[in-house]
Amino acid sequence: MRKILATLLAICLLAGGFAIAEERTPEAFALDVLRDLADGKWEDVFARSDAVIKEALGSADGYRELWAQATDAMGSFLEASAGESEQLDGFTLAYVDCAFEAADAVILIAVSENWEVSGISIASITPKETNEAVDGKFVEEAIQLRPNAQDATDGLLTLPLGDGPFPAVIMVHGSGPSDMNETALANAPFRDLARGLAELGVASLRYDKFTFAHPELIGADFTVEKEYVYDALDAAQLLLADERIGKIYILGHSMGAMLAPRVMTALLPEAGDRLAGAVLLSGTPLHLWEVQYQQNLDVLAKLEGDEKTQGEALVAAELDKFAALAQLTDEQRMAETFFGVPSYYQVDEMSVDPIETASALGLPLFIAQGAKDWQVKPENGIELWKAQLPEALDASFHLYADMNHMLSDMEGEPTGTSSDYMDADAHVSAELIEDIAEWISSKG
Repeated sequence: MRKILATLLAICLLAGGFAIAEERTPEAFALDVLRDLADGKWEDVFARSDAVIKEALGSADGYRELWAQATDAMGSFLEASAGESEQLDGFTLAYVDCAFEAADAVILIAVSENWEVSGISIASITPKETNEAVDGKFVEEAIQLRPNAQDATDGLLTLPLGDGPFPAVIMVHGSGPSDMNETALANAPFRDLARGLAELGVASLRYDKFTFAHPELIGADFTVEKEYVYDALDAAQLLLADERIGKIYILGHSMGAMLAPRVMTALLPEAGDRLAGAVLLSGTPLHLWEVQYQQNLDVLAKLEGDEKTQGEALVAAELDKFAALAQLTDEQRMAETFFGVPSYYQVDEMSVDPIETASALGLPLFIAQGAKDWQVKPENGIELWKAQLPEALDASFHLYADMNHMLSDMEGEPTGTSSDYMDADAHVSAELIEDIAEWISSKG
């Protein structure tokens, strides 16, 4: 049941992970486990694992395979040190800071009250970057949204070389807290997009997402406006006041693509004809709860027996909430959840339809997705956009055969797990970046 609850009702379109603890202190236990993995002591780690992990791995060779996946993605292991820890549902989550040849990583090891490994996952991967792709090809300037305010938020303006004026994109994140690069495991799609587009003559503004920069300011009345729209408005004001910037586009990824029409509607009164369109990447015109429902169905399809029965009951219980949402007061919506998200937020997100909004705006759209995207499958993404948007709308559709949800090309078939995003050499598809720049250039 713990496995089902951890998997179902997920909020984010990209799953994270969980981890384990250590010997005299959870941090030391986790560090010891990590070093044993690096030394190939698979049997020792397996012996210190709880029954759930043992069943999932099957044997000590399961740890051998997990470590091989990590070193294949990040290169040879170099060193590790104990990080912070936190408590969750009776487990200690210990973070181990690791250095590999090609990347730095934070590995989470979950430790039970019985001092057993209850889970291991990679929380983040930061590729080791050289200056080869940076020096002399573009300019990056630090900016702040709302400087000196309680919710001041850091960002970066990336500019092509030269005087301009340059077309510019405002980058709108996917779901969940995220830094300005939209870092997720080994991927940093906003960084790659910003730098790649700058080399092709397109400026960009990216910033830490509100939920990443100011989690302390998130309350029960949190809405799409507060999470997405206000920051995009402030970013637009910076660009509109910069004489180096010409036309402005919204570039949304994942949930940011879903919400791009709503963001454009908010920007239009101030930006006027300088707002020129949007780039929608790995997005869907479905509402958030519909995406979550589909993802849960995908999980249920992989379960059997009692686990499947229990999972189906959980999903059915969430669907039962849908009919009652309209009858709830705002206070009740703030107190209850729908597919793991406060009902107040879900109702706010459902209040604006992406297709109707994009159609009413009539601004050009560049819509792209990877055929290897399993988080938003093409039939729920690019194919729906194409089927539901009016033919008269200036919309360009692009499907990339080897691209995944995080916009990088990958070899072979996707696993449908976060391991698809662990390649330290992964970068946003060069073909995608070139196509976006060419499309923006064609709009004048």
